[in-house]
Amino acid sequence: MFEQGYFKNKKDETMIKVRQVLLCSAVPFFFLAASCVRENSSRKQDIHVQQMSGFPNQEFGYELGVSACYAGIIGNKLVMAGGCNFAGKSAAEGGPKYFYKGIYTAEITEDSVLVWKQVGELPSPVAYGVSISRSGEMILIGGNNADGGLTSVFRLKLAEDGGAILDTLPSLPFALDNMSGAASGNTIYVAGGNRNGSPSTSMLSLNLNEPELGWKEEVPFPGAARVQPVCAVQDGMLYLWGGFCPSQNGGEASVATDGYRYLPLQERWEPVPAPAVAETGEPLTLTGGTSCVWSDSIILCTGGVDKDIFLDAISGDYKRIAKEDYLLQPVAWYRFNGRLMAYNTRRNHWEEWEESACLARAGAALLGKGQQLFIVGGELKPGIRTAEISRITNGFLFYCCLYRWQAMLRSGNIQRSIINGQLYLKNFRSLRKTLSF
Repeated sequence: MFEQGYFKNKKDETMIKVRQVLLCSAVPFFFLAASCVRENSSRKQDIHVQQMSGFPNQEFGYELGVSACYAGIIGNKLVMAGGCNFAGKSAAEGGPKYFYKGIYTAEITEDSVLVWKQVGELPSPVAYGVSISRSGEMILIGGNNADGGLTSVFRLKLAEDGGAILDTLPSLPFALDNMSGAASGNTIYVAGGNRNGSPSTSMLSLNLNEPELGWKEEVPFPGAARVQPVCAVQDGMLYLWGGFCPSQNGGEASVATDGYRYLPLQERWEPVPAPAVAETGEPLTLTGGTSCVWSDSIILCTGGVDKDIFLDAISGDYKRIAKEDYLLQPVAWYRFNGRLMAYNTRRNHWEEWEESACLARAGAALLGKGQQLFIVGGELKPGIRTAEISRITNGFLFYCCLYRWQAMLRSGNIQRSIINGQLYLKNFRSLRKTLSF
């Protein structure tokens, strides 16, 4: 029907394209409306998980994906720095771990494509540290590399031309890696991890208004040491969950499911509820996961290992599978956590908001900008990294994008409307795979 000679002019042709996009979009829009009203759903939010495309590739091997990188948001840009992977031989083959030092940025737009630029380098390759995003800057703390643990701390800003600016802050009093961290106003905290190579219960703080005073050692958290815990700050209190402690000094290995919060003014810790699987009530560990503040009363956590499988390995028991076969299993066997868990600090209550394979990672970073989050990198199973980045939004923000598209149509910007409409349609098709309400 639509032969080339049919069109009287270019405007007729572009209008036909717009109608085609609208027609093709109608079916997935209807699907979305139907998907959001499933009865007896335990999820309380209309959450969309959208896979992005684009990952830094300026350093050899980085394009394979990295785990445990510094990551954050400065202004309207995603920032990644450092990280590690097995770019040569795989971990299962006994290959060495590669550490990176590039600093990369990508502008956050409505598109699902991220365009990354290298804007600088860290002083040395590093992974397994803590990065804390603040207004217009990131704080990069500790970590390790092939030479061991690090005490270095930097403030990262971006110049007007986009280049990285690194300023030195007071060093940690001891090397720290695989810890977690968060900011409360102008005070930053780091908790757990390996202290000079040994699992610890330490917590440190640094007042950025008075950095010359250096790091202060706070009251240690109760119980066993926690390596790779998650933490976040709400209302001036630091919340801590998960973490593992390998066998040491004759003690048994442990994988934590419980949590605590720290009250700085009272200098004490108190227990808080642990996350659990909604269907069974089984405790859920956030070890190796990631966390982010979503609102003034909600902390979101996702990712991490399976408690039983991981404990069987770090205890050295290997009752589930022979040690030599542990790294050879398919991704699904390791049962990494793909649930998006929401903790309400006012109600002291957990809810499960979503479950998606895009979230089932360990060593990833969860970054927040308004009502959208990005989960960056990580590993899909021990030794296998991913170059995937996913955007997590609620339904309100998603519909706002559609309204903006309609506004483009009304404004007469036909060509841009076609391009953006096709992008939204492409994203809808990927989103439908993860919607389960």
